[in-house]
Amino acid sequence: MEAQYLYTEKKRQQFREADADGLIGMKGYMDYFQDAAASYMYHFGWGNDMVHERYGVAWVYVKYRMQVHERTAYEAPLDLECWIEPAGHSVSVKHALEIRKEGRLLANGRLESCLVDLEKRRITRLDAIEFDPVITIPRENPTPDFSRIEQDTEGGEYIYSHRVRYSDLDNNGHMNNLRYIPLLLDCYSPEHHERKKLRDLEIHYRNQCLYDEEVRLFRIAEEENTDRLVILKEDGTAAACARFIWTEEMR
Repeated sequence: MEAQYLYTEKKRQQFREADADGLIGMKGYMDYFQDAAASYMYHFGWGNDMVHERYGVAWVYVKYRMQVHERTAYEAPLDLECWIEPAGHSVSVKHALEIRKEGRLLANGRLESCLVDLEKRRITRLDAIEFDPVITIPRENPTPDFSRIEQDTEGGEYIYSHRVRYSDLDNNGHMNNLRYIPLLLDCYSPEHHERKKLRDLEIHYRNQCLYDEEVRLFRIAEEENTDRLVILKEDGTAAACARFIWTEEMR
């Protein structure tokens, strides 16, 4: 029964998904995760355009956590497995992901999403789309559960600002959740990225960013190799907050 609700994909890597040194790491794996989670929901008839048209709702991604164990080149395709974890409540879905190459675990992750009623502009229950919890799989996920991430910037360093442009937007009319990742990675210099690799990324989305809004990015050191990052909107509210854990031991 489990195999019936497990999404699998053989992924051939593309050079455009790589970091500046030519290897695929956190940024590329995050893209694969969104693609796998979206494909999973389309398979069961709950893709974002489908729920727009049928139920007047939209999927909104709330949290991501991804751990990278090994970056990869192009000598062999990747094996992706994605499934939905039992949530224990009725308002959000948790996808899990494992990425392997030739049997080795390269990365694993967890994604939480919820439904927003487009007319009322508020979170709605999963039964609004007749979501069937029977598809969930009680399978072990090596990714740690989500942690608490503060959104204050006290003691932090302002890094730079970004104005939301057309290419940042998705079909919900706000900045696509994965557009935040390059903004956060750009808080660090090329020298930093050469010296250290991002091992663990957790991001929580707080408020939507719309076209032509300017956001400001702050970095707060928590401990050695661990930073907290906050993206603030023009009114001072947090658009997103994240935690980066770095390592010098990954290729």
